[in-house]
Amino acid sequence: MNIRPLMEKIKTHAGRITILTGAGVSTPSGIPDFRSPSGIYSRYDPEELFGLDNFLSNPSYFYKFAVENIFTMKDAKPNIVHYMIAKLESIKLVNGVITQNIDMLHKKAGSLNVAEVHGSIEEGHCIKCSRAYSLDEMYNRSLESPDKVARCDCGGLIKPDIIFFGELLPESEVEKAYKMIDDSTLMIAMGTSLAVYPAASFPQIILKKGGELVIVNRGSTPLDRWASLVLNEDLEKVSSEIFSLL
Repeated sequence: MNIRPLMEKIKTHAGRITILTGAGVSTPSGIPDFRSPSGIYSRYDPEELFGLDNFLSNPSYFYKFAVENIFTMKDAKPNIVHYMIAKLESIKLVNGVITQNIDMLHKKAGSLNVAEVHGSIEEGHCIKCSRAYSLDEMYNRSLESPDKVARCDCGGLIKPDIIFFGELLPESEVEKAYKMIDDSTLMIAMGTSLAVYPAASFPQIILKKGGELVIVNRGSTPLDRWASLVLNEDLEKVSSEIFSLL
């Protein structure tokens, strides 16, 4: 694997780089992806699982899934990819990371400027009284409930702060993402199929303003032909190589 072209891009655009991450960044930490042939959506209907209307009318379906597949993210540890990205930020080579992941692992690894555009499992809120609940509280309440649904003391349904189908992306996180892009001339997309909008539009913004796109992903993406560099390599190996050169 020749990492030199990627390192040259990082050197050329130092301090003006935004990294965009998807599920492939977290699979080495034991977190399943959604869209691969063996991913979560191969076993669950995405609209039924993450449709807002379905959640409100039948929350037990989501919560039974969450107890086994989402709340367990609280025990996940960052991997070399997360740590490499945090290192690049700490030495001022990148200005931040935009992530589609809800698992909190970039922050756990030490990244400071993180835009979680699909929300985060770190916290939830009662849809009736807006009381905030931590991940542990949501998890424990769902375990203690006969129907596995986390409910507030007021009786309202607790909704994790992740984006369901039918919801707008969190405004503050999107604004943070746009600020990173405004300050960047290169975007490095890692572990994402670049198939989910509006997050997949972020690289296009970079390209339209004359910037560059680098893609590091095991599979092909719709934007490969527009990228100045595509590495269809294992993310852990790429990250280890980068780490060794920092």
